[in-house]
Amino acid sequence: MDQAVNFDFFIRLVRKYWRAIIGFTVAGLIVAAGLTFFVITPKYQASVQILVNRKNTNAATEYAGQQADVQMITTYKELIAGQVVLKPAKQQLSKRFGIERSLNTLKSEVSVTSTTNSQVFSIAVTDADAKASATIANQIARSFKNQVKKIIKVNNVTIVAPAETPKSAVSPKRPLNILIGLVAGFLVGFIYAVSRMLTDRQVHDVDFLTDELKLTSLGMVNHQHQHSMKKQVFNLNGGYHTRNDRKDPPDTKRV
Repeated sequence: MDQAVNFDFFIRLVRKYWRAIIGFTVAGLIVAAGLTFFVITPKYQASVQILVNRKNTNAATEYAGQQADVQMITTYKELIAGQVVLKPAKQQLSKRFGIERSLNTLKSEVSVTSTTNSQVFSIAVTDADAKASATIANQIARSFKNQVKKIIKVNNVTIVAPAETPKSAVSPKRPLNILIGLVAGFLVGFIYAVSRMLTDRQVHDVDFLTDELKLTSLGMVNHQHQHSMKKQVFNLNGGYHTRNDRKDPPDTKRV
């Protein structure tokens, strides 16, 4: 039998399946908390700020030089993400700091961000080790500055704000993950309850017949099953025997 999905439907759903909904919600919370605190590895991010500004003494060409530096930032981003900068940075990290990272790992950990028409951009490094993230970011910045001098023959890169060891992780976002777990658990529980309600083919009370199916109630008939009452009686010999308490009606004879 089909059930109409209306406000009363949801009221009956909550009354009948509120335990299941709460159970799924709590389960979602537990799973999210377990993954966040015990499974997902925390990540730390450190960033270093770099200024691109060539030193011009001629005021007439200063603006043109600034625009050229801004346009060079796009090229610098490509250099930072490539082996030209990361390879010497990898060697220095291993030699000076004992930090071992592959080129692919460094490439995946490094991101470069900049603002439109700004001569300042940032090199951010995200790593599982808080101290290492700052060390890697600073070393990449130094390697980048050295490679710019060698390749482009321009001395217009200045490290204005070295990276510092981050105090807190940037991922996972614990409050957000727990909230997602709560919402996901609630939705699963709610979907489970709705599916149970919509697929329920049983009539549980008379109100459903009169209110939902609009049938007229003519009364109620009680039906009682009569069955023989069998009892286990302990006898003197230490055993049990079955006694039938039902008394069969006497045979009737026609006179």
